[in-house]
Amino acid sequence: MKTTKAWYQKWWAWVLIILGALLIIGIINTPGDTTNTQATATKKVAKKSTAAKESATATTYKVGETATIDNVQVTVTNVKTATTLNSNDPKTGNQYYTVTVSLKNIGKDKVSYNPFDFEIKAAGNQTSLDEFNMDENNQLDSGDLTAGGSVSGTMTGQAKADGTVELIYNPSYFSDRHLTFKLQ
Repeated sequence: MKTTKAWYQKWWAWVLIILGALLIIGIINTPGDTTNTQATATKKVAKKSTAAKESATATTYKVGETATIDNVQVTVTNVKTATTLNSNDPKTGNQYYTVTVSLKNIGKDKVSYNPFDFEIKAAGNQTSLDEFNMDENNQLDSGDLTAGGSVSGTMTGQAKADGTVELIYNPSYFSDRHLTFKLQ
């Protein structure tokens, strides 16, 4: 005599039940679903707090003021302008800016620095401070700052001679967080 198993004792029945449950859970948790308003509200709050953090770093600092980002204190200590550099003239409408900065690691971990973390911004254009100034013997190089370490150096670039000129410090290529210093 052959006995047949009940439907719930067959393996394929349980596979279908599990797949159906996963499908229902997936449908319930779709982002556009109005029944999942708590998760949507949480996402909106997270976006607002991220925007608030980004706007907190949107402050513009003056020469001589110290600003902190990612455990690095940054101070622009001096700005010099020139119409010629090493007997070369800048592009039409531009002038040279030689900026002296100081960096100090106030964190516990090692921090890398690089002159390419800095850009000069004028008239909506951001450019590198990549000019070589033979009159300055303290060019900012790249390196690492250990806990409590500090470094100071100069960088030279060119930007528009009129209007607002700013120095932008962005320590991370993968982040929009930055510091802004008004040079002119």
